[in-house]
Amino acid sequence: MSRQARLGLIVLGGVVAFMLALFVLANKTFLLSGTFRISAEFNRVGGLTPGASVQYQGISVGRVETVELPRAPGAPIEVGMAIQDDARHLIREDSRAIVTSDGLVGNMIVVLQGGSELEPIVAEGGTVTGVDPLDFSQVSDRLFESVARFDSVTVSLTGIMTDIRSGEGTLGAFLYDDRLYEESVLTAQETRAALRGLTAEADALVGIAADASEGINEIIAKVNNGEGTMARFLNDDAIYNAMLQASQDFNAAAGDVSTVTDRMEDAANWGTLAMFRLAENMEALKENWFFKGYYERRGYREKAPFEIREQALGETYEALEQRERELYEWEQRLQREQASGTIGANTPAPAGVPQSQDVPDEEADDTGAQ
Repeated sequence: MSRQARLGLIVLGGVVAFMLALFVLANKTFLLSGTFRISAEFNRVGGLTPGASVQYQGISVGRVETVELPRAPGAPIEVGMAIQDDARHLIREDSRAIVTSDGLVGNMIVVLQGGSELEPIVAEGGTVTGVDPLDFSQVSDRLFESVARFDSVTVSLTGIMTDIRSGEGTLGAFLYDDRLYEESVLTAQETRAALRGLTAEADALVGIAADASEGINEIIAKVNNGEGTMARFLNDDAIYNAMLQASQDFNAAAGDVSTVTDRMEDAANWGTLAMFRLAENMEALKENWFFKGYYERRGYREKAPFEIREQALGETYEALEQRERELYEWEQRLQREQASGTIGANTPAPAGVPQSQDVPDEEADDTGAQ
């Protein structure tokens, strides 16, 4: 083969290799496939850069196109993504975009998760919810705090162990004091002795229960064989018939007693009525003109409670009327004296009314005016 032919083959191989590399690169960056664009907003992206992979459940479905700075302090970071058209039906409006690392020390990527069939597909230029990546600085700070707390706990435990080894405190005394050990051993021995006693008593109770069970079995056997009073009571029909007849006789006697009781109640009611009427007749005899003197001489003539109350009310009413007449006369006398202008200081007042020595101011003014 000539030199020119070999050179042509080398150039052809280089061109083919370049085309293959270009095809692979374009395939990885989705330059040769149709894409649609979506975006998500984050508070922090953890070092995410344009060109990073976008995955859906571990499958690469796109790339990060833009990572824009916030428009103002505190504003979110907007990340633009280009997604393959083949994955369009998987990205829904309730999907989430999570910024995470590709492995433990890998580059930051975007993972699309979630999405339900009931929600519509994200449109061209739509937005999905962004989830911030884990902040390792906060994790490390909390880890350092935990280590510091663990160190303080270790120091405290060291002090406690030192006190225990020196025999201080309850636990130290329990571990290093021989008296506590001896008392514990003695308590254990006494407990064993008590348990042995309980075991013996339990065995005795079991023996008593066994004897009682044998006695009950013997009684049941005798009853089944028809021996003894209980067996006759349970198995003899004549005893049952006799008890049934006695029960019937008792019921009949109870009916007769109920009848007698009813009659006695009727008699008692009639007796009460007769005594009431007799009392009325005796009261009527007290009011009769023929027997009235007799009852009064014998001291049987007593006023009823309502008569005593009526008499007391009558006497009180008469006293009030008398008092009212006296007050009225005194008032008339005062009016006459006032009209004549000779109000006497010694004018007698009715009983129970205080005698005033001073003339009221209003009456004095009236007198001066006259």
